[in-house]
Amino acid sequence: MSREVDIPPQSKREGVAHVPKGYITIVTSGQKIAINDRLVIGRTKDCGIIIDDTAASRRHVEIRKRDGTFIWKDLGSTNGTIVNGKAMLAGTLDNSDQIQIGDTRFVFTVQDDTQIPTANMDSTHSLFKEIILDDKGKQQESKSDARSTALLETIYGIMNEIAMDYDLETLLDRILEQTMKAIQAQRGAIFLAESDQELPDTPVCQWEQLDNKASARRDKTNIRISKTVAHRVLQGGENVLYHDNDNDSELKLSESILSLELRSILCVPIRAKQQILGILYVDSNRKEAQYNEDHLLLAAAVGNSAGLALENARMHRQMLEKQRMEQDIAIAWNIQEGFLVKDFPDNDPRFEVYGETRPAKTVGGDFYDVVQPNDETVGILIGDVSGKGVPAALTMAQLLAQFRLHARDLNDPNDVINALNSDLFARSRRGIFCTLCYITLNLKTGTVLCSNAGHHPPLHISEDQVKSCAGASGPPAGVLPSSTWENTTFSIQPGNTLLLYTDGIAEARSMSTLHDADGPNEYNTEGIEKVARAHTRHHPKVLLEAINNDVKRFCAPAQPHDDCTMIAVRYLGK
Repeated sequence: MSREVDIPPQSKREGVAHVPKGYITIVTSGQKIAINDRLVIGRTKDCGIIIDDTAASRRHVEIRKRDGTFIWKDLGSTNGTIVNGKAMLAGTLDNSDQIQIGDTRFVFTVQDDTQIPTANMDSTHSLFKEIILDDKGKQQESKSDARSTALLETIYGIMNEIAMDYDLETLLDRILEQTMKAIQAQRGAIFLAESDQELPDTPVCQWEQLDNKASARRDKTNIRISKTVAHRVLQGGENVLYHDNDNDSELKLSESILSLELRSILCVPIRAKQQILGILYVDSNRKEAQYNEDHLLLAAAVGNSAGLALENARMHRQMLEKQRMEQDIAIAWNIQEGFLVKDFPDNDPRFEVYGETRPAKTVGGDFYDVVQPNDETVGILIGDVSGKGVPAALTMAQLLAQFRLHARDLNDPNDVINALNSDLFARSRRGIFCTLCYITLNLKTGTVLCSNAGHHPPLHISEDQVKSCAGASGPPAGVLPSSTWENTTFSIQPGNTLLLYTDGIAEARSMSTLHDADGPNEYNTEGIEKVARAHTRHHPKVLLEAINNDVKRFCAPAQPHDDCTMIAVRYLGK
């Protein structure tokens, strides 16, 4: 005999109450997000849907579910919201309505989600239609009982309810709420395991039956449960059903069960693919509210489904976090690129200069600049702001703007560093600091003045040697309200080059030599010097290109973990 199970379309189910559930689909990616009670669309990381669109405001649109309808409202956005081709401020959403924010389009859809049936539901109103055939293909009468069918429907209903919910908190609440209602439980909670596979004292969600019809969510406070049962489930992966006439002596004599006067306990693991994430725990101290094997089967099925749903929700959150990080990187790089010099002076026969930064996956605050405060002087600056992303890029932009003002008015590099330190310390409220190195070169005499605030020493490259010079004479800028830096003075000859670089170059790591005792795992200054010795007569652009290529080779197959920034000036002395 064979059994065929036919699941009819949801819209044609009979005898089952329906409630509308709304979804927002992002047209470009096809990603479908469920709307629970409230959903916000915008650019900030606390939004339910985060979009990388310059026309979107930080919190652009809000959608709320109210009495079975879905109401949307523009949250005072700068560029407005278009619904079905018209600019609007608020309204009610209908199935297939289209929302547009800048160049990003969404489609709103509604579908009926079946409410969870209870175990006493009439079997004629079934989610599953059974056809029993004999070996000749003749239909036979079904012998399955209504209770089994209702139980299967309940399990299916709960799985369907949680399948598309990607918000961790609401997902866990929904899992517990639907399970409590399905088995008419008295009290329940979900605990997620800590990293050491121990349960915390506080559940992630907790519900309690107030009467025969309703359950109420409680605050996430400590709840006393049977630790003996919880440990067996979490560590052993068991599905545990206990009632007060059980023969299990370990449970019957458990101190927590005795002190709580528990009559019945139901506890199952929340399973993911590779591990147990936590437990679903339900208990009762009422004699008339004892759980049975059907309830255990239902809870075990929910526990397995819940684990997969939690993994999906976590992966969804990780994907959103990655999108936020990529958005931050793009914004930070746009800020940096807008302030960094692109057109270097090339019409003065007395010097050649070139600089560039190559951003890593996590953009930092590296920057460089070149100035000519007067006809006899050229100055080059390099800096590295602490931190990553947008904050570092914004600080870099402010420092560069202030540097160009101070370098125009102040001839002494030490005075410029002091002015930048005062500006940064007065403005910084989050402990941001910046290493700086500023060099001025007299184009008549070859005299160099260098002020170094906590940065790598510059390299003096000549045909005879490559050596570090002008080490840091004080701390990075922004650490102290006032500090003392001293200029280092020296001379270079025509044909010599001065190279400034950030720690992204010196500290570039090689994964291939990480465990090789005979090889370095950082590029170090020695790597820069080796390439520089082979390019003493080359234009600074050629020198920087050679160093970057060597760093890339050193780090292969990985990429440099930090921004690689350099600027060099070659004194020609004509």
